[in-house]
Amino acid sequence: MRSSATSALLCLLVCFVFIKAGSASLLQRASTLPSPISFPPAQNWDGPDGPWSTFTLRVGTPAQDVRVLISTASQSTWVVLPQGCDPSDTSCQDERGATYDYNSSSTWKSRGTFELFNEQNLGLYGNGLWGNDTLGLGIQGSGGPTLDHQIVAGIVTNNFYIGMFGANPKPTNYTGVDGYQQDSYISSLKKQDFIPSITYGYTAGAQYRQKKVLGSFTLGGYDESRFTPNGHSFTFAPDNDRDLLVGVQRITFETPNGTTSTLLPFGILAYVDSTIPYIYLPLEACKAFEKAFHLKYNATIDLYPVSDSQHEELIAQNASITFTLSDDVSGGDAINITLPYDSFDLTATYPLVTENTRYFPLKRAANESQYTLGRTFLQEAYLIVDYERNNFSISQCMFEDGLQQNLIGIPPVPPSSSTSASNKEPSSNRSTVIIGIAVGVSVLVVAIVAAVEEESKRELARSEEEAEERVRLGFNKAELGDLDHVRCEMEGAEIPGPSLAPLAQEKAEYFEAHAGKHELVGGDVQFSELLDQKGPIYEIAAYGIPKSTFVSPSTELSISSSDSTSAVICNLTLQRPTGTSFTTQFQFPKIIRTTFPYRWSDGTYAPYSIINSQFTAVCAFFTRPIRSFITD
Repeated sequence: MRSSATSALLCLLVCFVFIKAGSASLLQRASTLPSPISFPPAQNWDGPDGPWSTFTLRVGTPAQDVRVLISTASQSTWVVLPQGCDPSDTSCQDERGATYDYNSSSTWKSRGTFELFNEQNLGLYGNGLWGNDTLGLGIQGSGGPTLDHQIVAGIVTNNFYIGMFGANPKPTNYTGVDGYQQDSYISSLKKQDFIPSITYGYTAGAQYRQKKVLGSFTLGGYDESRFTPNGHSFTFAPDNDRDLLVGVQRITFETPNGTTSTLLPFGILAYVDSTIPYIYLPLEACKAFEKAFHLKYNATIDLYPVSDSQHEELIAQNASITFTLSDDVSGGDAINITLPYDSFDLTATYPLVTENTRYFPLKRAANESQYTLGRTFLQEAYLIVDYERNNFSISQCMFEDGLQQNLIGIPPVPPSSSTSASNKEPSSNRSTVIIGIAVGVSVLVVAIVAAVEEESKRELARSEEEAEERVRLGFNKAELGDLDHVRCEMEGAEIPGPSLAPLAQEKAEYFEAHAGKHELVGGDVQFSELLDQKGPIYEIAAYGIPKSTFVSPSTELSISSSDSTSAVICNLTLQRPTGTSFTTQFQFPKIIRTTFPYRWSDGTYAPYSIINSQFTAVCAFFTRPIRSFITD
């Protein structure tokens, strides 16, 4: 009897020792943070406004290699579709970083056509075919991480000639698509324990330095070998669409012979954004640059071209430009980032210009929302962004021969003190448990119960930490259409129709019951109805349309357009069968920053994004579904 009890006790003892040893091993592994990941640059220099050091992504199944730039503003990945190139242009696909054919991927899942919602404040618009597919970092066989079901937007617009890899961690919502929300790539890496924290380090690379220094992008940390630390930290701005905001207190021009001048007449807040190459400054600052570098603005191409002779003079001048940065436009601790003239010596190619042209990457900002330090600035600056602590740093890049990559991980934000306490399990306590169980079965039972309770506490702490993370990321998620810019929702072609205001809903219900009319309402509209249009009603803004009657469908219609400072003007000429003609016009704001679905008379839906360069198409938008046209 005693022997049986002893044997049972010994059996339980052995099992428990193994269980606790296994638990200790798991705890040890859990306490070991993953290392940061270097997203290796391609050996290519691409882009019509650089060229720039690009990075290779593996997209789809089987994997297709494409080259992209890093976007510090975007949270999603944009890749160029084959439709972005004319089939007769054999060089286009390579010039655009290679294209991605979603029809050839077995893991592609389409979500619909939506806007590319970044850079609209700079007048850059475009749509993308959005969906989910497998994404990997680096060329095939490089061993970089691969994540399934990541956001991919296929683009064809020339406004973004090379694809983009989004470094921002905000998740994305697809309105009307099963309430779907998708994590960003960097957040997915953190959740799947590929990286220690939601942080990154980036510099754009510098083709003019040494033997063409490639870009550097580290996820979960930074590369210590690429910069000289200065100890200064910037806090995030409240607007999460422009979080990396710095105070530019001074911009100073200096030559080796001692000539100096101030190029910024007053301090500004500028957004650090690698999506674009340019530096957007107030007109007064641009005028000062023009004087210092003998630049002349070309309004036709919207660039500052530099002739060969002018280029030689500027090389000989060997000037440098120093940006003095702080958290505000004046006062406080500040740092200096110095750029040589070489960093401004870029080449524009098609589609920006018809012939290759040297240019100076300076842009005239229309307002303070456009003040931006783009990719040009990040050739000489190293950016470290910490989304867990809501701060970032900017340091002077270091260029020395023989430097070896040295990746430093940034640890995650530690849990709260209460969570930390529940997570603590000192080694002495574990030893006490393992040793003390030899006393007897009763102690063993107590130990097992204590272990279960401890594990429950740890699980609760993990749940609380995850909840806090969801709340934090949820506050930052981007949803287009929200007036407070806290979230960003994309509405597109697969959505049956936009939600209506109460008055619009009342009208919709009325016309559904009395099918036969659609209404365009808003602005100065007095009365505007389109006959013969059945189905759902869409209310969109119309501006300055006069009180209207209807004409015969046989009337011929021609459309032309013009634009003023603030409006698009549509001139609509009707040619009646009798030979008489009548011209009317209406106008609406020059920029409408939305994409919405519209159902044509054939029953199909089409997304329309109204942009500055498509005035005639804008006018046609209001006339295409009309089988009988409105006139006065």
